[in-house]
Amino acid sequence: MITIESLVDMGANVKLEVTPTDLKMFAESIIQRTIMAQQEEQKAAIQREAEEIYLNTKQVRELLNVCDGTLNLWAKRGYLVPVKVGNKNMYAKSDIRRVQTGGKSESVTSYCKRKEK
Repeated sequence: MITIESLVDMGANVKLEVTPTDLKMFAESIIQRTIMAQQEEQKAAIQREAEEIYLNTKQVRELLNVCDGTLNLWAKRGYLVPVKVGNKNMYAKSDIRRVQTGGKSESVTSYCKRKEK
């Protein structure tokens, strides 16, 4: 049986006469694929979060070669925001990698260059 979905997947260039039932089946298949994709995305996000490594303030300062004041400023500006665990600030390693690889604003990049000189 040929379905609308199979014709779309094949890239067929045809004119169709579609019944309401055909259209309903096509819509339901799109909804089902969307739900499955969202579930897979949620599973992957949960797995990434479970595997995330967190570093304390001292480790982050040493790794990025910055002081507490800089970390506080970055947190206020949203560049590198810590997660509170009890009374400690912890930083996700993925966020630190983002800062190290240039996933930050120009002002932070120029600040880091000045700091290295």
